Amino acid sequence: MNVLEQINAEIENLNAQIAALEENNESQQSTKRGRGRPPVVEDKEFIDIWNAATQAGKNLKQVAVDLGIAPASASVRASLLRKKGNDLNEFRRGRRKKI
Repeated sequence: MNVLEQINAEIENLNAQIAALEENNESQQSTKRGRGRPPVVEDKEFIDIWNAATQAGKNLKQVAVDLGIAPASASVRASLLRKKGNDLNEFRRGRRKKI
């Protein structure tokens, strides 16, 4: 009977581990994602790159290449972040002068 008791104890231990893993898995799945794809770059990084680019004299296309997204997407994201209350610099208006 000693062998059977050991086997039953191991089975109970494994069942407890399985239950703990299932609980952990359910808690991870319960975090609801927002609609659409996740952003390529987090908001804080985007703001830092955007503000650095405006101070360095870059244009929208160069920033979009740095971020790995389309220029229109970068522009829309910047305006949405401004609406949320984040401080994003704006690019200079008009065409650059040729030297």
